[in-house]
Order: sequence, then C-alpha cells, then structure tokens
Amino acid sequence: MLFSKNKAWVKQTLLALSTVAASFSAHSALDMSDATSRSVSEYIAILPSAEQKKVDAYHKMIGNHLNQNFSIVRTVRILTSHYPQDVQEILLAAYQHHPKQLNVISRAVIRSEAALTSDVLDTALSVAPDDYTQIIRMAIKAEPAYIDDIVAVAAQHQPNHLEEIVRVAITVEPDLSGSVIYSAANNSPNGFLDAVVNVFASIPESTSNLFYAVKDFFIGQEKVEQPNQLRANPEQWQRFLTIAKAQGVTKQEMQWLQKQGYITEEQLAQAYSSSSN
Repeated sequence: MLFSKNKAWVKQTLLALSTVAASFSAHSALDMSDATSRSVSEYIAILPSAEQKKVDAYHKMIGNHLNQNFSIVRTVRILTSHYPQDVQEILLAAYQHHPKQLNVISRAVIRSEAALTSDVLDTALSVAPDDYTQIIRMAIKAEPAYIDDIVAVAAQHQPNHLEEIVRVAITVEPDLSGSVIYSAANNSPNGFLDAVVNVFASIPESTSNLFYAVKDFFIGQEKVEQPNQLRANPEQWQRFLTIAKAQGVTKQEMQWLQKQGYITEEQLAQAYSSSSN
C-alpha cells in the first residue's frame, strides 16, 4: 500500500514538473516571438513611407491567403516569385504574421528563388541580428552555392563576429572553404587571417581545407592586376604559422609562406626546429 502511494506521488510530481517545463518553454517561445515582432515593427518604422505602404499591402495580401488556408510558406513563395523586386517588403509582412517562423519563411524563399538569397539574408539579419549564427546556418543549408554571398552579407552585418561567421560556414560546408575564405578576405581584409587562425584552433579537422583555401587565395591574388589590399601584419602570419604547424601542416607545405615573403626563412626554421617535417 505504501509503495502504491509513493508511486502515485511520484507520478503526480513528474506530471507537475512536466507542466511547469512546458509552461516555461511556451513562455520562452512567446518572449522570442514578442522580441522578433518588436524588432520587425521598429525596422519597418524607419523605412521610407513608400516601402512602409508596400509592407502594409503585402500584410493584407498575406492575411487573405492565410484565411484561405494557404500556408505561410506557400504564400511567400507565390508572392516572391511574382514580385521578386519586393522581397524585403514581403518578408517583413510575413514576419509580422509569423515572427516565430522567421527562419522557416526565409528558407522557403531562398529555396524557391535562390537569386534572392542576399536580399533574404539582409532582411533577416536586419530584424534578428542576435540570431545571426542560426540565420547563416539556415541560409547555407538552403543554398550552399551562394555561400560566398552569405558570408559577405553576414560580415557586413556582423563585422565584429567574422570568426564565428567563418566557423559556422566551414562547419556547415567544409568543402567550400575556398569560397568562404575568398569572401571573408574581400569583406574584412583586416580581420580575416585572425579569424582563420582561431578556426584552425577550434576546429582541428578543418585545418587542411582552410590552409589550402588560404594558400589558393593568396596565389590567386598574385595573378590579378588589382589584388585585395590585405593588411595582415607579421605577428598575424607568425600566429598562422604556429597554429597551422601545431595542427599538422608540414614544413614543406608551409614553405610557400616564406617564398612569398609573408614569413622569414628563420621563422620557418625556428617553428619546425624540433620537428622532423
């Protein structure tokens, strides 16, 4: 009898805890939804009046579609296919209707209209800047062929978080490291090398892909008439050498750095003085 009572008590306790957890989860989701709604409204408020009127018009149009049992995904696909020039206004109106589905809505447009990827990302990052890693990941998975544009737009919105942008991009699509490096270098010539070095250290399995992506980028820069004016200093190159070597890059592979004058022969010899490579 005592066991039966204890069992019933445990069951009631677990049920109560699950109810509290569900309530907390719903409350958190509501908070996120409210925050996105406020951010969207604030962003719309600073748009020119002509664009605000378009947002209002699309908001009503989307509402009519939803009342006819169209899904929000189908609705934005239809509208952006017919009015691609108004993709920002369509997205903002859609976010107003379903703020919790910002990523779902954005993904739907990218997958159906890949050429609008940069515009979609620009709009999403403008209204949800704190969610930039999730948005970048979503965009790359939806349309990896546009990874260079995605990195470029993300770097413009979050210039102080280039390392995280590169890390997310490389993690999602390691085979496209070359495009990631090219885009990062062109959009943040001061900080891209530090970002790459930090990714070396945090994702060791990316070292080979990133090393050759950096090498190919600089080899390519030597062949163009107006190369990107990268401003990596000797200390940055020394750190690049040290971390790359620690992650398994051989002395022979690193010799291109010395041949191109990025590091000295002495630096290379010292880095590998206790190594057989």
